[in-house]
Amino acid sequence: MPDDQGITQKSHNDLVLSFLAVRRAIGVLGFFLPFALIVYGIAAAEIPASLSAAYYTPMREVFVGAMIAQAVFLYSYEGFRPEAGDMISDRATAQIAALCAALVALAPTAPENALSADPALLLQQCTLLQCVLGAEAASLLHILAAFGFFAALAVYCLILFVKGEVDGEEKRASNRIYRICGWLIVVSIGLAGLIIVTGGDEYLAALNPVFWLETIACFAFATSWAVKGDAMRPLVRGVAAFR
Repeated sequence: MPDDQGITQKSHNDLVLSFLAVRRAIGVLGFFLPFALIVYGIAAAEIPASLSAAYYTPMREVFVGAMIAQAVFLYSYEGFRPEAGDMISDRATAQIAALCAALVALAPTAPENALSADPALLLQQCTLLQCVLGAEAASLLHILAAFGFFAALAVYCLILFVKGEVDGEEKRASNRIYRICGWLIVVSIGLAGLIIVTGGDEYLAALNPVFWLETIACFAFATSWAVKGDAMRPLVRGVAAFR
């Protein structure tokens, strides 16, 4: 019997470590992409108009690779089994986020949204979805997928990550961080959408507002996943101490 208990405990520990590793990987990718684009923008003296506009720069492979990797990790994330009556589950939300992340990579934004780009020249080498759907339809799909991706990650922060019994100061502190991150995502992406719809990105082009708002949203969701993966214990303890 003790041997059976040991095997069961080891299996449970391996499962927990696997969960934590996936969460940390999602968080690392969330930090990596905007940081890499910022470094490129500083080096090239040209910050992209948005994270997506990086597709039409030498950072294209980095952008596509990071989003596909994000899709793979999110799709592999099981999370907790839903309880009876739950309308939202870890697994379903992760799959939606994974699908949206893949579409963001495979259906690029319209070429005219890219800096220093000749749309006619760029479309000579269209992606499969751009060739099949057309540049405008692919761009619309990209925008919808991007909002779906961030919406799913906001659901994690505001609903899924804060579930469970608050059994100590660290859990209470973690919940505060999740909620702050969730609202940062909602506000940042909401403002980015408003700027795009009203044409404010053209008037504020020199400030790259959409890029920086998307960066804030990425850092926010990356922080929430890193905290959930126990990779930011000092931050949680600091928030717990600040009462």
